[in-house]
Amino acid sequence: MQNSSKRKRTIMITAIILSCLLTAIFEFVSISPFKQTIYNKLLQNILPLPFATLSVLLLARTCGYKLFFRPQKLFCLLPCLLIAIDNFPFASYFAGKLELKYAQPLAFFGFAVYCLFVGLFEEILFRGILFGVLTECFSKDKKGLLKSYMLSSLIFGLMHLLNLFTGASVGATLLQACYSILTGGLFAYAFLKSKNILIPALVHAVYNCCGLLFTAELGLGYGSLIDLPTALTMLCVCSLVGCFVVYQVLTYPERERTELYVRLGVSKKN
Repeated sequence: MQNSSKRKRTIMITAIILSCLLTAIFEFVSISPFKQTIYNKLLQNILPLPFATLSVLLLARTCGYKLFFRPQKLFCLLPCLLIAIDNFPFASYFAGKLELKYAQPLAFFGFAVYCLFVGLFEEILFRGILFGVLTECFSKDKKGLLKSYMLSSLIFGLMHLLNLFTGASVGATLLQACYSILTGGLFAYAFLKSKNILIPALVHAVYNCCGLLFTAELGLGYGSLIDLPTALTMLCVCSLVGCFVVYQVLTYPERERTELYVRLGVSKKN
């Protein structure tokens, strides 16, 4: 039995290493099978993600974290999806300040696949593995849960500072890091209530789809994303939903916390 367990662990670690290697290969090797640049750009961004997602999924399994139980409390999707959909610049779009450059179905499909894999990868990594590790570090009570919740959201936001090394401007990167801390708290709330990593991954994917659609780097269009009406609408919606989420986290029932820790597999760890 011990040899069998050791063999499984060895296979799992080998699979993780291979997945990481394939991720690195597709990240740095240029592949351009299409005539249109947008398709090649989407393909280049998508190809590393399945292997990166597989690597973190296998890592979570190796750590013993169980992330795919039947989802609960699906009402938590409503405020989360409200924020995600509000990330679309409606005011700018209807004012004619934004324009789609690529409206082909294949381009939309590729963009949606990209957003879905990014959401799944980052949620398994931050709300799955990182959150699980933090719950093991802190006390198994409400205080420990809140520390894990806040620190995992903080780390998620600060990780976006790495965009500085890809040529992003300092101001834009700092702004992205700040609001990513808040969205990290939103995704963590979705995980706390649903107890299934697919729920925050779905919210994350919708959030990215709505926010990145008109960006020149990853999206299918261009134009002025933020104007005053868009900013005010986002501020109002985020403030209302933010207050609701903070209240829900602060009053998170002990029974749900215990169940979450049991599902994660950390309830009996020291």
